Amino acid sequence: MPKEWNVCSLTILLLVTILVTTISSYFKISNIGEFIFSVSTSLPKLMLEFSELLLLNLPNFPENYLTTPTATDTSNVIDLYQSETVKELRKKALISAENNRRVLFNASLRTNGQDFYRKVKMEAYCGQKERIGEKGDGGKYVCNPKKVKKDCTLMSLGLNNQIGYDKHIFEVTGGQCRILGADVDPQNQKTQDSYAKINGELFAGKIPTDLPIPRMLEKSGRKEVELLKIDIEKGEFTALEPLIRDYFVCQIFIEIHGTPSEHLKMLQTMAKYGFRIFNVDENPYCTFCCEYSLINELCMAQFEVVPLAITIPQTTD
Repeated sequence: MPKEWNVCSLTILLLVTILVTTISSYFKISNIGEFIFSVSTSLPKLMLEFSELLLLNLPNFPENYLTTPTATDTSNVIDLYQSETVKELRKKALISAENNRRVLFNASLRTNGQDFYRKVKMEAYCGQKERIGEKGDGGKYVCNPKKVKKDCTLMSLGLNNQIGYDKHIFEVTGGQCRILGADVDPQNQKTQDSYAKINGELFAGKIPTDLPIPRMLEKSGRKEVELLKIDIEKGEFTALEPLIRDYFVCQIFIEIHGTPSEHLKMLQTMAKYGFRIFNVDENPYCTFCCEYSLINELCMAQFEVVPLAITIPQTTD
């Protein structure tokens, strides 16, 4: 039998195995949250076993057609999901989720920003959070940055000639990624020289009116964003959604400016596209500003993150 047939057979076998596992899990588990969690713990192991079988049966394709997988240790993900501590954390989050959504919505109707920020609950657990960039205002909490894919794309929007974050994130990701930076004004020569040393490319223009974020990706020949830092003084309200709607983004580190209701609206926009909060950091220098770190649900396994419960209330429009 040709090797191509073996590959097809293995593919069908995997799909059948996943289907059987999913159906059997459904009848054993009554809670939908536990059901999803159960499937997510077994799926990485099945995928790993399948990939090992597949490699043994691949036809001899030219080398340039083969891709390098992300260096994620599947056993680490499985161990994390099966940890009793993490299971208990998730259980508590699911039990309190409905009340947390109601409390947060009520806080968004008032004007006290600090009260609102403190009522935002974590929707995902990241055990390897790192503070990247300057101390105080300017730094961002990133989840497990060493787990980025090779030749990934980093974006840093809102520079003002302060690139401590940019230098730091380039270093902790192994110097293997392309970083795209932007600000409303052209950066000085020192910043330009520093950016060239970190494999960076600079853009100037007001985002999004003069410089839509997707245009930066198009000009640089990039199709996805691994890590996105965005601090553009309320420009996030109109600039972010076109990006996360049309392009794949893994993590977002965003400073939102405005009233509690405006914060909630921005968080709801990101939640609509599958992003979950893993860190909240109040800005000590700005009472109407708060830093949020979020991760795409489809990137959780890569960065060894556990989903907890959705705590951002759905938009009513």
